[in-house]
Amino acid sequence: MELDLDTRKRIFEAIRASPGIHLRELERCLSMAVGSLQYHLHYLEKRNLILQIKDEQFVRYFIKDKELDANDRKVLSFLRKKACRHILMSLIEEPGMNNKDLSSAISLSPSTVSWHLNKLVASGIVQKTVNGRESNFEVVDADNVAGLMITYKGSFFDKLLDNFIEMWELERKKSE
Repeated sequence: MELDLDTRKRIFEAIRASPGIHLRELERCLSMAVGSLQYHLHYLEKRNLILQIKDEQFVRYFIKDKELDANDRKVLSFLRKKACRHILMSLIEEPGMNNKDLSSAISLSPSTVSWHLNKLVASGIVQKTVNGRESNFEVVDADNVAGLMITYKGSFFDKLLDNFIEMWELERKKSE
């Protein structure tokens, strides 16, 4: 009944395909007017079909289902940010990197990397280990983060992620 309208079905399916998507991304991908999109999002939320989660920058939308728990939604919110996604990929490939190494690996300034790392550490996705004057970082649950990247790879539009997934899957096959 709630998804009888083609517009609502399109919105619902876009959110299912790209959990953690925000309003402007939905607007671009569906070519819909913001007002109309907001109306339908509100309708779907009132009917308990979707939920919205606010991070520091955006309101992100998720399908209300049992597949994604609160931690997965939190991780996906960070994965929707290109810089955080690249930091996480680098740390999965090479655990224990420091800020300087990460900065070089992803071509961002050390201060920008540090800002994102602080957010990832505060959220519990990344763990920080202090060794004297140097801090090293690693992803707490690398398998889960990589699994989410692989599951929703089509929604990120990121060539670097495609390369990461290819390497990750090769490593998994070698270890089996």
